Amino acid sequence: MQAMNATVRRTKPAAPGNKPKPATPRLSKSRIQSGRQCHKRLWLEIHQPDAIQWDDSAQARLDQGTAFGELARDLLGGGLLIEADHRHFDQALAQTRDALSCSRSRLPRLFEAAFEFQGVRVRVDALERGRNSDTLIEVKSSTGVKDEYLWDCAIQAWVLRGAGRPLRQIALAHVNNQFVYTREGDYDGLLAIEDITAEVEALLPSIPALVAELKRVAKGDLPRISTGAHCHTPYECPLLAYCQAREPKLPDYPVDVLPRGHALIAQLRAQGHVDIRTVPDHLLTRDTHKRIAAATRDNKPFVSDEFASILDAIAYPRFHLDFETIQYVVPRWLGTRPFEQLPFQFSCHVEDRGGTLRQEAFLDVSGHPPLAALVDRLIEVVGKSGPILVWNQGFEGRCIRELAARFPEKRKALLRIVDRLVDLLPIFREHYYHRDMLGSWSIKAVLPTIAPDLDYGDLDIGDGGAVQLAYLEAIAPDTTARRREELRSQMLAYCERDTLAMVRLSQWRPAAAVRRANRGGRAKAS
Repeated sequence: MQAMNATVRRTKPAAPGNKPKPATPRLSKSRIQSGRQCHKRLWLEIHQPDAIQWDDSAQARLDQGTAFGELARDLLGGGLLIEADHRHFDQALAQTRDALSCSRSRLPRLFEAAFEFQGVRVRVDALERGRNSDTLIEVKSSTGVKDEYLWDCAIQAWVLRGAGRPLRQIALAHVNNQFVYTREGDYDGLLAIEDITAEVEALLPSIPALVAELKRVAKGDLPRISTGAHCHTPYECPLLAYCQAREPKLPDYPVDVLPRGHALIAQLRAQGHVDIRTVPDHLLTRDTHKRIAAATRDNKPFVSDEFASILDAIAYPRFHLDFETIQYVVPRWLGTRPFEQLPFQFSCHVEDRGGTLRQEAFLDVSGHPPLAALVDRLIEVVGKSGPILVWNQGFEGRCIRELAARFPEKRKALLRIVDRLVDLLPIFREHYYHRDMLGSWSIKAVLPTIAPDLDYGDLDIGDGGAVQLAYLEAIAPDTTARRREELRSQMLAYCERDTLAMVRLSQWRPAAAVRRANRGGRAKAS
C-alpha cells in the first residue's frame, strides 16, 4: 500500500459561536490516566492548568507521536476525520453523530470520533464500523503493548458501550520496529496491529469505581500528596517542578541521591532520614551507597587506590569520541528503521603522549542521509591503532555495530573500532566520587568536581536533547541558510565540549595519589 496515496476525508469545522461559560470539570481519558498516576496531578490539570510545564524535548516527542498518528490514518485505509478540537467537544459530538447517521458502506471508518458517558469524554483514534459491531483501534507511537495502553482502551470501551455503541473488538496499532524504509513515501508495514480485547475486557469492571473516585477528587480540595517515584511512572509529570517548589526545601544532600535505591529511599524516609549525612552506616548495605554516604558526610572525595594507575595504563595516542544521534518514529532515510539510533555528528579529541591535542569533527546539516559520510570520516580520524575513550561504551558501541551492519564493505574496519573502545564511565563509577555529583556519574555531574572551568553554561546548546532539536530545525526545509549555519556552529561547540571534558577527566590525578604512585606505594583516597 502506498501510504501517501490514501485519503482522509474531513468534516467542515463547525461555525464559531459565543464563548462558552465555564463548565463543571469533566473527566477525559487523559485526565483519568493522570488521576491513576496521581490524584494531585488530576486536580491541578483541572483547576490550575497554567502550572503545566512541558519542556522542549517532551513537546518534540508529542509532536512525533502526532505525526505518527496522522500517518496511521492512511495506513489503516483512510476515513473521515472529526476535526473539532478538544476545546470544542460539543461540536465534535455533533459531527460524530452526523457521521454515524450515514451508512457504514459510505463511512466505514472514523478518526477522532467523540463520545461521552456519565461525564467522561473520549476521542477514539480509529473506529471501524462493522456490520453488527464496532472495532476500537488505539494508535500509539511505541513498539508494543503497555499496561497504561490497556487502561486507555478500557476507559474508551466503557464510554463507547455506555453511549450505545456495539463495541466488540479492541486493537492496538503501534510501530513495527522491524520495518525497514526501502522506498520513498511507502510506509506499508510500519503499523503493527494487535488484538487486545481480552486484556481490556478484564479491566472494564474496574472503570466505574475508578471514575467515581476521580470525580470526587476533581470536586474536592487539592490533595495533599508529596512528590516521589510516582511522579515519573508511567510518565514524567509536567507538574513536578510546580509541586516541588511548594514543598519544604530538601537538604543539600538528600537520601534521594542513592542510585538504584528506590525501596531503600522510601524506607529511610519512613524512618525519618532525609539527609544522607545523618543515615546510620548499618542501614546501608551496598558498597556504592556506603561510599556516597562517607564522601558526603566527610566532604572528602573518594578516590580508590587503583584510580591513578588505571588511567595511567591507557595507551597513547588517545582518541576521545562522542556521538550525537537522532531517532525517528517514522523513518526519514531509506534503509533505516523506527527508533533506530542514527548518528549524525561526532567529535574526537586526539591526544598524544606529549600532551599535544587536536580536535576533529563531523556534522552534516544538509538533511541528506549523513551515515555513509560519517563512517568514512570516523575511520579516517581514528586510524587503525590507539584506545578510543568514550563515556558509556554501550551507546557508542551499539551505534558503531549498527553502522557495521548497514555498511558491510566497512564492517571489519568499524568492528575494529569497537574493539578499541575504552569506557571511562565504569572507571569513574568504581573509583571516584565527589559529594557534589549527587549520586550521578554522568559526565555533566563529574566534570564540575574536577574541571569546573569547563562549564556548559556558556554554550547556546547545553544538553543532548537540545542538540537533537537543533538538528531537526537545521535540516528543516524552511530553515534559512543563516539560521542553519548558526545552529551548526552551536552543535559543533557542544559536541566539542563533550570530548574535551573526557580529555580533562582522563588527565586528572589527585596530587597525593600521584606522589604515592611515583614512590611505588598505594595511593589512598584523598
